[in-house]
Amino acid sequence: MKNGAIRQTQQIGFWKRHLNKIGVGGSLVGSFVAGLCCLGFPALLSILSAIGLGFLINDTVVQPMLIFFLLVSVFGLVLGMRHHGSPWALIIGVLGAVTAYVFRYVFSNNLLTWLGITGLVIASLLNVLLRHRSS
Repeated sequence: MKNGAIRQTQQIGFWKRHLNKIGVGGSLVGSFVAGLCCLGFPALLSILSAIGLGFLINDTVVQPMLIFFLLVSVFGLVLGMRHHGSPWALIIGVLGAVTAYVFRYVFSNNLLTWLGITGLVIASLLNVLLRHRSS
């Protein structure tokens, strides 16, 4: 009984330590891939088509993927804020995520979409820095 409780505590501790990193990685990779696909980056579109992933070019696939990775990123930022206590990374991240989505799918402005993705990446890096400082 006692060993099972210790193992469960270790698993929870593992997720607390690493979920933010998963969120950061997911936000970086997902935002770039979804952003590049959404914005029609020619080299990436060619590579995806060549390796049989041409279905990712369709907005009906990319839009939910972008939403998923933006939510993963914001969730990771929330966990980071709970750890280090500073709201700045979360504020920048939420603004970046909203900017990226709105200016991609509502206003169709590629420059401001990239600005939102950049803000999200900066927020993720700031979150990692703040977590490292508080440890």
